[in-house]
Order: sequence, then C-alpha cells, then structure tokens
Amino acid sequence: MELFSESKIVELEEKIDGLINGYIAMKDEHEKVTARLRTMEAENADLQEKVNSVRAERELIIDKVTRLLEKVDKVEV
Repeated sequence: MELFSESKIVELEEKIDGLINGYIAMKDEHEKVTARLRTMEAENADLQEKVNSVRAERELIIDKVTRLLEKVDKVEV
C-alpha cells in the first residue's frame, strides 16, 4: 500500500494551487486597497487644508464685519 495514492497527490496539488491563487488574489486586493487608502488620505489632507483656509477667511470676514458694525453703532449715538 502506497503512503500517498496518485489521487491524493493530485488533490493535494489542487489544494496548494488554490491556496496560492487565493493568496495572490488577496495580495493584489490588498495592494489596491492600500493605494486607494493613500489616495483618500491625500484627498483628506487637501480638504482639511481647504477647510482650515475657509475657516480662517470666515474669521477674518466676521472680524471686519464686527468692526464695521461697531463703527455704525458709534455714528448713531
């Protein structure tokens, strides 16, 4: 009696091929997801910079409007 029959060896080869193919597919998917994550992180950084810029501009406008309103209040007195 053989330790491994031909059919068992073929079955083992098929399972190993399946594992290798699964690993390759998962590795490719991981690379795609990692690349997408880097892209999204860069977009997030750009958007955060824009938000900060708009926030600073808004604060400047509020300050200017407040000063204008104060001038108007002084004239009415």
